[in-house]
Amino acid sequence: MRKLLIGILMGSIFLSPVLASGGAEQTGSEDGVIVLELARFFGDPDDSLMKSTDLSQANSEAAAIQILTNIFNAENEGKIRVEKLGGSEWGSYYDQLNTTFAAGDPPDVAVMHQTNMPAYASRGLLLSLDDQYNSAGIDSSDWTAPAAAAISYEGTSYGVPLDLHANLLHVNVDLFKKAGLVDSNGIPVLPTSVEEFFEQAQIMKERTGKLYWVEDATQYPISFRLFHSLMEQQGKSVIDIESNTANMDSPEAEKALSFMLERFNKGYSDPYADYTAAQQMFMTGEAAIELNGTWVVDQYNRELEFDYRAMNFPNLMGEKKVWANSHMWVIPKQKDNLEQYEAALEFCSFLNDHVYDWAAGTGHIAPRNSVLKALAADNVPQRANYAETASNASTFPPVLNYAAIETIIKEEIEKTWLLGESLDDVLTRADKRIEEVLNN
Repeated sequence: MRKLLIGILMGSIFLSPVLASGGAEQTGSEDGVIVLELARFFGDPDDSLMKSTDLSQANSEAAAIQILTNIFNAENEGKIRVEKLGGSEWGSYYDQLNTTFAAGDPPDVAVMHQTNMPAYASRGLLLSLDDQYNSAGIDSSDWTAPAAAAISYEGTSYGVPLDLHANLLHVNVDLFKKAGLVDSNGIPVLPTSVEEFFEQAQIMKERTGKLYWVEDATQYPISFRLFHSLMEQQGKSVIDIESNTANMDSPEAEKALSFMLERFNKGYSDPYADYTAAQQMFMTGEAAIELNGTWVVDQYNRELEFDYRAMNFPNLMGEKKVWANSHMWVIPKQKDNLEQYEAALEFCSFLNDHVYDWAAGTGHIAPRNSVLKALAADNVPQRANYAETASNASTFPPVLNYAAIETIIKEEIEKTWLLGESLDDVLTRADKRIEEVLNN
């Protein structure tokens, strides 16, 4: 591994624009202990867990990552110590990360979303890892296809995947039983087409008086994620990477958005719900299904008073596809500091070894095939119910300006149900706005 890293280190001095800027020297060593700066979100757990190494307490993102970091530090006492950079919240994380790069003093390891990674990799800011996995003890052949694709940009791998997090259907089994929409084992039967969706929604309305479906339709980009899923199910990506064009002004986009709008127009879902309202409607039994992510599975499993089941997003339009993103660990390029790279890879390898604990504690989907099997074999609550999402996950095409494109799509499609604008106007305008972003 040392020879491979020396080659990369020599190249990074000339390739990275940050390194060429004469950034601050970073020794990363205290009394012979290599200190790794870790940039992450996920928050902090209760004070009682800040020094804990008890994995049985890893029941949230914040608790899981803190406990895993504590375990690594304990196992490497006197050699390596990981220290978290100060309190980045999810909403401001990338702004703060950008500041460290601009100052020429990036962290040694950083968490990153699949949708954000290309903007850094394209500028030569991240260490390429294809030649490092084997020597670091990381078996990349164990990664699922979606996880392996998520860490790749233009044919090069830049990360170690931590998870896939995707949209799921969170289902009130009691309401499905009352509506008679269960199989002989009492498991909810989900629709397999748009037509079946509306048939079930009407049955649910008539037999229970409850909403069939609810989602955050106004606040966070849940509507964008649903739209992306429906486009992918039709074999059409929102963005054509090869031609650098948008596919918003297309029959597939019209079909997807028509379906989304019809649910509201027929009274089967609430077009004005924000994230909190959607959760409350589901958790209080006013809606049979909530569209939300893997991150609420364990909360719902603990707190809900009705029979709850997390389920794979259904195939409504042709192919089994659903929106997903990925958390990964990346190693920013540094100045002349081989020991920091080696220690950073060791930490990433440790986290790869512990994705079982992360997936079991957070609800997110493990990126390793062997771990998915282990989670199912160990009967970790709910995991087997949405295991198929690991292979159905469909991440957004690797673009440099994902956030702007996501915002455009969310803004435009929501105008159909919030402002009554026509589908044609919305899709034409979205197509034009996205192509302006792609070409600037």
